[in-house]
Amino acid sequence: GYMNLLLSSCRKTHGDNREMVDARRAFLDTGAYFPLAKEVSELAEKYFCGDRILDIGCGEGYYTDIIYKKLSANGELNFSAFDISRDAVKRSAKRNPNIRLAVASAYRQPFADSTFDMAFNMFSPLAHSELLRVLRPDGIFIMAVPGEEHLFGLKKEAYKTPYRNELSDSELDGFSLAETKRIKYTLNLNNNLSVRSLFMMTPYAYRTPKESRERVLALDSLSTDAEFVIFVYRKL
Repeated sequence: GYMNLLLSSCRKTHGDNREMVDARRAFLDTGAYFPLAKEVSELAEKYFCGDRILDIGCGEGYYTDIIYKKLSANGELNFSAFDISRDAVKRSAKRNPNIRLAVASAYRQPFADSTFDMAFNMFSPLAHSELLRVLRPDGIFIMAVPGEEHLFGLKKEAYKTPYRNELSDSELDGFSLAETKRIKYTLNLNNNLSVRSLFMMTPYAYRTPKESRERVLALDSLSTDAEFVIFVYRKL
């Protein structure tokens, strides 16, 4: 069946504001999610096929850059990426000038059919029909989503009754599942800037009642689980 994921820490479909982009850049540059980036780049190398790569919803390019550096060690790449946020794309261009960038929606991708050998999606909306269209037959699709316990410690600070993320079955029409990887570790943030950056890059920042929001933004430390699930698919 069609994978219907509740991506509770995924980006808003209509694009991020500058504050969210800045927060994400500040947080990711601390290396807090590097274990995820490392695992995804290693899976990319393991399943590497062809040289035409796409990052769907690349944000400010943190994961894009790490994946590019891992794969380009094996030879030249034709690496494209896009995001719906113009601010994010500008940041991505500064991070790695070797990647072809566009401001676009995942639901209307500016590429011809069967253009790419491999595609990535790190917490972005899954535009299933467009993914099938732009990826060549036998192409590889790697997707990372938040695990059930992801940022539960942060949610406990923000909400009276925090909820765990829902993860539905891993079937994806038109694809076979090649591999699943789970990553879980404790994130110990020991300064206010890290806590603020993490909170401001999530949708919780806009959904939390004012009083709780101010309390979270004042925290000097936070311990929370980081949990991710990575799916590797091959297009049929």
